[in-house]
Amino acid sequence: MIPADVVAWFRGVFADANRHVCERLANLPNIRETSLDDGLIEALIPNSAPTLLPSGAIIRMDTHNIGGLRRLGAPHWDWDFPQRRRWETADIAILVFVYRQDKLVAKKIGLLQSKRLFPTNHDVEDEDEIGFLHGMNAFIRRDGQQAAAALHRTYSFDETCTFAAIQAGHRQVELIDTLNRDFGKAVFYLLYAPPELPYAVTYPLRKRIRVGDMPVGNRVVDADNLHRALVELNDGQSPTFSLLKSACVGRDWPLETWAADLLLTCQVGQQFDDSNDDRVRYFLERRSGPIGAALAASITLPDEA
Repeated sequence: MIPADVVAWFRGVFADANRHVCERLANLPNIRETSLDDGLIEALIPNSAPTLLPSGAIIRMDTHNIGGLRRLGAPHWDWDFPQRRRWETADIAILVFVYRQDKLVAKKIGLLQSKRLFPTNHDVEDEDEIGFLHGMNAFIRRDGQQAAAALHRTYSFDETCTFAAIQAGHRQVELIDTLNRDFGKAVFYLLYAPPELPYAVTYPLRKRIRVGDMPVGNRVVDADNLHRALVELNDGQSPTFSLLKSACVGRDWPLETWAADLLLTCQVGQQFDDSNDDRVRYFLERRSGPIGAALAASITLPDEA
């Protein structure tokens, strides 16, 4: 049994991270998806020191982010071929290790495939492989002319907006279904969205946007429910917010609820042991894979637990 104050602590930490990432999207509505993943891990780092809770439990978090190497290794790259094409199942791994004194007594994993909601104008920064390889040259070599349209623009979101990186008939859907069937149901979708809908941001900003209540925000949904919704679409089509909202009723949670009340208490995710340790290491240790970020929460139970 995980002590209640551990669950509450975990919920609070992820609620703060949820708000941090939602605020990043609110201020930068065309931000690329990988930068939202980075923001989530960055928001968790300040809470990673070993912390003693009133129950006597100690919780520590280790975070690791290799910076989204999924920007590289597209089909025309012969680096790591053909294995790289299998790595389309998740972006963020959350692992939980439970100890009683010095003995590891349980471990489990939850995987998040992140997707962001696109504004009505579909103006979102693309992953630029060449720019990524050139590094800081992109900052120096400007076009020489600043487009006024980029400085004066409105980004609008409503329930007709799509998660454009999710596409019916895409190979990723099959890969996630296969992993959840063969390994155990570990992969869920993390859907990045504004704090509420409808929502609009107009550039230039007059001041930084601060996020309080989040009736929408960043939510986790069941992959099975999401994939069933895609059956209604033609190949290549992307689901709207409204479609997924209807399809995932009852299997749609704020990020902090999924992490604390479900993953931590073994209602979602997949437990693993020595028999499938190799499979989990394969997810995490390959530097060419798109699982670019991981969080490992280590919980040492109080002596009387």
